[in-house]
Amino acid sequence: MVLTVFYEPISAPCRSIFALLELAKIPYEKKVISFFKGECSGPEYLKINPLGLVPAIQDDDGFVVSEHEAILRYLVNTRKEAESFIPKDAKTKVLVDQYYPFHHYAVRKHIAHYFFGHNSVIPAESFNRETAYKDVEETLKKFESIFLQDKKFICEEDLTIADLSAANEFFQLYIATDFELEKKFPRVKVYMERCLLENPAVRETTRPIVEFAGKAWN
Repeated sequence: MVLTVFYEPISAPCRSIFALLELAKIPYEKKVISFFKGECSGPEYLKINPLGLVPAIQDDDGFVVSEHEAILRYLVNTRKEAESFIPKDAKTKVLVDQYYPFHHYAVRKHIAHYFFGHNSVIPAESFNRETAYKDVEETLKKFESIFLQDKKFICEEDLTIADLSAANEFFQLYIATDFELEKKFPRVKVYMERCLLENPAVRETTRPIVEFAGKAWN
């Protein structure tokens, strides 16, 4: 039995799992659980993840983990190939730990809302573009000034799971052309490209959302 990843192809949290697996060269199988087709609430999947959310993984011994941050940490803690994606030094590791609350209540919340509203997944009456745009701008300002600063990654020179989570959310702005990420936040754009696009295998994990947004991808 091999590690299985249950995922929705356009989900940023799911893509962060695949990015880590590809970078660490961990063998895995994947199974689509389509949010849009209601498969997350199907009886078979609820046996895997009673929360009815993706991603989830089933390890090669049958052990199941849900929630993308927990999955990333579990893989680092159980796979030698992935252990470098969380620093061992306490004062460096804490940079990962202190980023994640901000990721969940700001980065994930505001960028996903903007992207799906921009692509008409959210009903028009529930999406105020001007407000959503301002929320994203404020989130990126905080990320850039507090977490990224002038560093290569959140933990200086070390690419970590925190970067994979952050960059996959920012990628949604990269392909939402009306946001002008390069013009407004060029350092965030360069950072996102460094995390996701320089490695061909990781770049390939972004293909589903590129195609969803109707972009060309070479």
